Amino acid sequence: MSDDIAERLTAAYDAVAEGYACVNQTMPDDLIEAASEFKTLIDGRGPVLDVGCGAGRDMAWLEREGFIVVGADLSYGMLTQARRYVRGPLTRMDMRRLAFADASFAGVWCCASLLHLPRDEAPGALAEMRRVLAFGGPLYLALQEGDGEGWESVTRYGPAVERYFVRYRMTEVEALLTGAGFRPLRAWIGRASDVHWINVLALAVEPLTTPSERTTDEDTRRAGASRSRKF
Repeated sequence: MSDDIAERLTAAYDAVAEGYACVNQTMPDDLIEAASEFKTLIDGRGPVLDVGCGAGRDMAWLEREGFIVVGADLSYGMLTQARRYVRGPLTRMDMRRLAFADASFAGVWCCASLLHLPRDEAPGALAEMRRVLAFGGPLYLALQEGDGEGWESVTRYGPAVERYFVRYRMTEVEALLTGAGFRPLRAWIGRASDVHWINVLALAVEPLTTPSERTTDEDTRRAGASRSRKF
């Protein structure tokens, strides 16, 4: 994500964080169903990484189910709201540069987060999620179905703000996951609302690259770590 898109999107979420948290307090039934299946695929009690944890709704649910969860988001406002609802670590972090060791999580949850990343940067972000996920661990991914990308005005959470959206087709999502080292296990489209959601449960199946191949990105990850902040 270019820095200007990241900064503008983060500012938008900071501006509506309180309203967003109020509107999104309860997980819908179809998402609970997905999370219930996700948890059966996790080895032990975690840890689980919630990428783009927002105000902490999904992270809180996973914690109530007994999992150790780490939340990561770019918005200080969202992380501040999340701290009201969750016990686990929260950190400000860019999904393209996850400042965690290889294979450090037993599961990765990414609900309605990757859709804010420009399409050409999605492969790199998914590769980062694969890197921090243990072999055989599950990834849950939720994206909006459709075409195109760009800025859209949203008034649902209070003052009008613009957010960047990228929409996908199922075949494209499955190809992206396969290219990043995942094997889609189950994929479906939820049509319970006006927005149709692509849902995918996938497993980390391809081995990580060798250490020498990963060193080219090490400085980038250190940069991401230097900008992270605990909440």
